[in-house]
Amino acid sequence: MNTVWTFGDSLTDGFRSDNIWAKKYVEWKGYIPLTYGEIISKKLNYELINLGKGGSDNNTIFESFIKNIDNIKDGDIVIIGWSDIGRFRLATKNNSWNSFVPNHENNYTDMENISNQTIMELCVNRLSDVYISEINIWINFIKKTVKNFKVINWSTFNQGKIDGIFVREIEQITNETNGIIKDAHFSEKGQKQLSEILLSKINGNNNKII
Repeated sequence: MNTVWTFGDSLTDGFRSDNIWAKKYVEWKGYIPLTYGEIISKKLNYELINLGKGGSDNNTIFESFIKNIDNIKDGDIVIIGWSDIGRFRLATKNNSWNSFVPNHENNYTDMENISNQTIMELCVNRLSDVYISEINIWINFIKKTVKNFKVINWSTFNQGKIDGIFVREIEQITNETNGIIKDAHFSEKGQKQLSEILLSKINGNNNKII
């Protein structure tokens, strides 16, 4: 059986019970909604390996894909959801990566030899479009390297400048709950909308598939 592989941030990670951001929404729904990866894999009768992780920056997403490329089989489908270019990662004192998300609570306690002001300055530096160009270079590399399985790139960030599917007008949790839960993550309907967009590309209806 072939596999759908999904890489990305919290929009891919989904509504698992151990995701703090999803807790209120799952309680409001009364069940755990499906992610786009789960919907697509069920419709195609493929297995699913979801390697999305909430808060991920694009370096981490790309690294996750590279680390798993040898396990991806002929005929598999890879879906990469690229995140906001404003996110970045730094090495911690424990010799691991710490991802930073602008305008969110971040963990500074694991850092050493770098000031909070420097981290804030890096957040501003990340606004440059050269970081979008960097992602497009990665995508082009994947396009020229991968021949035996299909890769679809998408993003709801970066004003559609990433060389992939620009996802807009997707229902958010805030919309579904009429503001009861203020959350910009995709709602259950939003995940279904995204799955329909991606399925149409899987079926060859968009030239931005690589």
